[in-house]
Amino acid sequence: MSTTVTPTHGNTTPQNTTTSLFDDKLNIAKSSKILADYLRQEGKSAITGQELAKLAENGSGQVPADVSAAAQYLQRHPDVFTAIETHDVAGADSLSGVWNFDWAADGGLNGTSTEAIARMQDVFDFAIEKSAKITEVTTGKKAELDSTKQRANN
Repeated sequence: MSTTVTPTHGNTTPQNTTTSLFDDKLNIAKSSKILADYLRQEGKSAITGQELAKLAENGSGQVPADVSAAAQYLQRHPDVFTAIETHDVAGADSLSGVWNFDWAADGGLNGTSTEAIARMQDVFDFAIEKSAKITEVTTGKKAELDSTKQRANN
């Protein structure tokens, strides 16, 4: 049995739009490039984990949205930041130089378990987000349907 789902609000967005939007999301290389460029623009050669958290929070509202999003990506994936910042030193010190971000932007973590775990977490988070939206819509539709089936009490 085949089921066809038709949009109810005239939304004719092609199926592959979701995939391309997902592909455009940040990953290790993109977030590292954004942060390296930002640090250079700000005249900084390194950043601490604490400074990265401040960029992610953007409490001042002065941090560009893409920089804040890149910092948030690394906050969601602390193992990625650790892998980047320990690229040039033996132990984690929560300090990463621009050169480390350049290395990651050029694919330094491609094919590693760190990258694989980050990707799996991103896919899982994406699926959970979509599942929550589906649940919200279907719950609303069910409540709407149930209310039309209510009978007057005799």
